[in-house]
Amino acid sequence: MAKRNDGANGSGGKGGSFTGTPADRLIRLWRSNDQRFGVLLDEVLDSGRQPVIEAAIAKLREDESYAFIDEVDAFSETLQRTDSYGDPSTVTLFWLAVEVEGDLTEAPPAEAIERALDSSGLLENAADTRLLPLWLDPEPLAYLEAADRRTLLHRLLASTDEAADFVRKQDLLAPVLPAEDTPGPRFVAVVGLVEESDDASAASAEAIPDPLNFGLPQAEEPEIDPAEELRIKEAMAAFSDAVRAADPRVRRCEPIGGLTDLLDFTADEAWQADGELDEVADFLDIASNETADGVIDATVADTVAGLHVRAYDSEGRLLDDRLFTLEGEQAAGALALLKRRCRKVTGA
Repeated sequence: MAKRNDGANGSGGKGGSFTGTPADRLIRLWRSNDQRFGVLLDEVLDSGRQPVIEAAIAKLREDESYAFIDEVDAFSETLQRTDSYGDPSTVTLFWLAVEVEGDLTEAPPAEAIERALDSSGLLENAADTRLLPLWLDPEPLAYLEAADRRTLLHRLLASTDEAADFVRKQDLLAPVLPAEDTPGPRFVAVVGLVEESDDASAASAEAIPDPLNFGLPQAEEPEIDPAEELRIKEAMAAFSDAVRAADPRVRRCEPIGGLTDLLDFTADEAWQADGELDEVADFLDIASNETADGVIDATVADTVAGLHVRAYDSEGRLLDDRLFTLEGEQAAGALALLKRRCRKVTGA
């Protein structure tokens, strides 16, 4: 979401003079759609005063708190400044979800990613982009508070070295090697920033869809005609292909938008993969219950239709067979599960 000057959801107003704690003032300005909400929130975020935000959330009604948190989190990832030419601009963090496999000792191909973003046209209004050449772990990123997001933006705007120091101190780096229980592909993140002139941002809100979920300032979702929707999909696919070509560890790379969007994306992907693996686990549980000793041997055939699994008891008696419509990382995860649960797996 782009930085706003109008409080919660309206066009703003000067309003009266509010007293009380900073948390009280945040709530009152937000509820009254006062344009000073953005100014006060900027001060709180830039000074790293996360307890003020937490105090405000604690005082809000439950039905208000979710909208408030969403707005604060999005606000924390964007700021307005004067660029090197003296013109006003907006700087926003953006996140890439990257499906990788193997050793992550080597840094992500930052220059190749930047070239791919440029050639794909996904950031055609950007005056400047910058990527932090580090693999980040989505799990600890889920605990990155709003004040820390703003700090990361400031550090990355200052230099990649300062941003790298910050993420290391926050323990946000992805493990170099996958965990033993997740030997297949996994999702990691790469963060960058994009700077747009305020004139370009205003033009974007009028005419150009927002494929990266930057939340350009507009009252309603833009209507995308089929041709434009196809162009965006093709641009996203071309971007992912270019990154894969630059780094064989990358299986997929998707520009997501804000950190909240990234966390939602990786959670959805994990949920879908876990759902498929649950079916394999249930299959093994049922087969195990039919044995006298709980020992299972399995054969696996990778077919066009999916993964064909046969389960046998320790005496070689067929217990069950099933075709699982799995491929890629899901098939790899299923094989890893079979090898953990079965005495012997052949054909894998």
